[in-house]
Amino acid sequence: MKRALSVFIVMACMLCMVTACEKNNKNENDTSASQVSEAECMDAVLVTTEPEGEITISELINQRIEEDGKIYFYWKEIPSDTPVEITEDSMVNILSYDGAEITDYGNRSNLRFQTRLGDIIHNKVDYSTYDIGQYSGNWESYDNKYGDEKYIEEEGYVQLEITTDDSTNNTQMETLYLHSYGTLYTRNAGSEEWDQKEKDDSLPMLPFGTFERIRLDGETYMTFCVKNNLNLIEYVIIPDNEFTKNKTVVYDTPGTEGTATNTVDFLKKYQTIPKEELEQLIVPSDSKKDESSQTEK
Repeated sequence: MKRALSVFIVMACMLCMVTACEKNNKNENDTSASQVSEAECMDAVLVTTEPEGEITISELINQRIEEDGKIYFYWKEIPSDTPVEITEDSMVNILSYDGAEITDYGNRSNLRFQTRLGDIIHNKVDYSTYDIGQYSGNWESYDNKYGDEKYIEEEGYVQLEITTDDSTNNTQMETLYLHSYGTLYTRNAGSEEWDQKEKDDSLPMLPFGTFERIRLDGETYMTFCVKNNLNLIEYVIIPDNEFTKNKTVVYDTPGTEGTATNTVDFLKKYQTIPKEELEQLIVPSDSKKDESSQTEK
């Protein structure tokens, strides 16, 4: 997923955010429109049991990379005034991180290159039909009326960064950040000559904000929710494994080796959603929530 695609996704998300439960009449590996009947459409519920321990975000990422070679993220973005309703029919973008690069898995059969969450959960995704590639900083924009511009990345890397308050004692949020250094080319409308200058086109990719755990079709998932500078909610879903199961995820201590500590200026643009507000935004069905609570007890 390139930079231009990222902008397109934001615009598309703001235009159409509703997904429906419909009958599944496709082959198992056909994800162009894999759907289930309304009765089978599972809603996510919050897990309310007390955690048995803690792990940091770095530990979570490093363990998954060491064990599986990469960690997968299911990411969606919605308007901040829309309740976060996670179901099997939720459409998400699939990303992975191997410790050096972020890879995007683009579903060709979907206009926003997204995948139905239930298809991922039930292993119905045929990745041979996907556009899979490194998420890079390269992008271009052509406009005959106002002029053109393009950005060519010359150096890029991914880093986990920590955002703290003014005292640098309390971590507020952590983000997998794509650093991109390269050359920006611009030209005026009607001109054939490009002007060029060095540019830092770094981009926050996957934010780790308010942490909650959800249960979907018997499996548990770690979720992180933040509000970005476009007043949109970024919602990241990561499958649990034996290492993360029954643990709560906490931020790394500022100054941890391999991380960089940002200033409060970054926090002003990417504010973590308070826990109380998050609980109001996530709207599981009452029946499933009650059923889950009884089961966990």
